[in-house]
Amino acid sequence: MNTDLIEKATRLNETLFSQFSKAAEMQMEALRRYADVAMEQAKQAAEVRDLDGLKKLTSNQAETLKSLNEQFTSDWKAWQDYFTETREQVQKVFETEAKEPVKEKPTNSKPSAGKTAA
Repeated sequence: MNTDLIEKATRLNETLFSQFSKAAEMQMEALRRYADVAMEQAKQAAEVRDLDGLKKLTSNQAETLKSLNEQFTSDWKAWQDYFTETREQVQKVFETEAKEPVKEKPTNSKPSAGKTAA
């Protein structure tokens, strides 16, 4: 009984560790992308010297906002996929637990010599 419990806890911990590692990687990638965009926008704003430069900056910002919107949508989809995968992985651990046969202790009889547990 204790061994089974430890095995189940180990499978759950491995699953959670794997999924949380994946979440941390996704967050770091998103942070890096958005920080790069912010730095690029700051550089472009610092280079504005005249009205034409300002017009160019505003048109570039419109394009950047469009690409950010697409990136937000993509990131949201990736997070939805992540949550679905995590739910399925955790359910798999618990389904494995539910499918394992429950070993009952004999109440008043001795185990047969010829039978072995699977």
